[in-house]
Amino acid sequence: MNKDILFYLMIGVGVLIFIASLTNWEWFFKQRRAQSMIKLMGRNGARIFYAILGAFFAGFGWLVLSGQIDIASLF
Repeated sequence: MNKDILFYLMIGVGVLIFIASLTNWEWFFKQRRAQSMIKLMGRNGARIFYAILGAFFAGFGWLVLSGQIDIASLF
C-alpha cells in the first residue's frame, strides 16, 4: 500500500471531523466515542476538541504530503 494514500485518508478524515464539529452534526455526536467526550467536556467543549483534532489531522497530512515534514525522521 502506498504511504501517500494513508496521508490523503488522514486529510479526508480530518476535514470530515472538522466540518462535523463546526456544523454540529447530530449523527457524529451520537457516536459512542463522541458521547464520552461530551460527558467529559460538555457539547461545546467536545466540538472545540474535535475541531482542533480534525485541523491537526488535516494539517499534519498536508505537511507530510507537501514534503515539509519528513515522516522518516520522526521515527
